[in-house]
Amino acid sequence: MWRMMRTILLWGIPGALLAALAWTLWPPAPPPPGPTLGPGPSMPAPGTATEETPKPGTANDGSAGKASQPYAQIHQGDLEGTDDSGRQHWRLVAEDVTVDQAKQLVVLRNVHATMSTADGITLAITGDEGRYHTVSREVEIAGHVHGTSSNGRALFADRLRWTPASGILTGSGSVRLEEQRVIMYADRVVSNMTLGQTQFFGHVHAVAR
Repeated sequence: MWRMMRTILLWGIPGALLAALAWTLWPPAPPPPGPTLGPGPSMPAPGTATEETPKPGTANDGSAGKASQPYAQIHQGDLEGTDDSGRQHWRLVAEDVTVDQAKQLVVLRNVHATMSTADGITLAITGDEGRYHTVSREVEIAGHVHGTSSNGRALFADRLRWTPASGILTGSGSVRLEEQRVIMYADRVVSNMTLGQTQFFGHVHAVAR
């Protein structure tokens, strides 16, 4: 019995060694197939630029600044207004005319205005700049304002506003009204188109001549 077991051990040990050696030399089985991945997003080559769609409101979309641009600009502009009978009530002549439709405003540069009454008296006014409001039809003239009426009166002011619905003139800033025998000074003046019915306000004083 002992002899038989020794024979088995003598032959079994080399067999086990040979099996272990064969296991280590046997090539491993390939791994089971997994999920395949598609090609990733392509990246631009170095030194190349990618094109971006401009966002609305940015400088690249071409719409920036459109709201502030004038609606139209006219050189050597001439604007006229008539009364209910069709008679020419006023006329504005300017070197440059800019129409801003969004603000309902006409901006004038180097303006010459002529206003007339139904009885034929005219008032000619000049100024560095002017504004005509298309809704209210009011006229504003500013900068070295000088008005001369056909009845011999002259008005000087920094700014003048005329409301055609009421025919009222309002002058402000260094006001001076000259008549034949007197010169009136004030901060503000309210008058009609003939400069005959006039009210003076602020630092009023008169100089006879």
